[in-house]
Amino acid sequence: MSSGFFNQKYPERKGNYRVLCLHGIGTNSKVLEAQTAALRYQLGPEYRYDFVDGDHAWPAAPGVAEVFGLDDEYFSYSDGSAESWKQAVDDLEAYVVENGPFHAILGFSLGAALAATLLLRPANQAAGKIRTAFFVCGILPCDWTQLELGNLHIPQASEVGELIRIPTLHAWSANDTDYPGQSLGLVRMCNASLRTEVMHCAGHQVPSQLYEVTAIAAAFKHMISSAEQTEE
Repeated sequence: MSSGFFNQKYPERKGNYRVLCLHGIGTNSKVLEAQTAALRYQLGPEYRYDFVDGDHAWPAAPGVAEVFGLDDEYFSYSDGSAESWKQAVDDLEAYVVENGPFHAILGFSLGAALAATLLLRPANQAAGKIRTAFFVCGILPCDWTQLELGNLHIPQASEVGELIRIPTLHAWSANDTDYPGQSLGLVRMCNASLRTEVMHCAGHQVPSQLYEVTAIAAAFKHMISSAEQTEE
């Protein structure tokens, strides 16, 4: 099955570790590249990145067009319907199967929700091809069972439990007023013994303060290294 995503790869590098990157709603891969530039600099040349655009045109997120231009195209992975969400998860699964494995999947906001929905999906063909997950300002995923029934349901952590059982890193802010409480809800859907949290002060933004980026990069490297040692 071919993925329906528009694939926009970051320029090829000889990195040892592959990271699949999913942007937030009303942005695009170019925006996420810019948002993560400081982090990727800290991570160094050992990492290479696949940035994948959504295929639904979407109004620019607040502040994005002012920086990246009114003429640029901005996207979402879903149009908001259950059918569209299900297709997005199917497309992501197909992309991972065709192009994986990936040492990590990095999702910002909606991208994190999409990644988490796939990771929570039963009988997931991408299982084993995504070794770790990094959620930045993550928001709550969709209930896959309800998507199959044509319903869009955003479950709370109490409905899901700790069902994401790969190592996860969560960079989130208590100052997130756009989606209050959702990052913590996503944290609680991940296995407690395999998850790491790094708090930041950027609200619902990718953090850019040097001390925060440095801490996140160190935690990410540790997660990747630990996962690699476990596999050995």
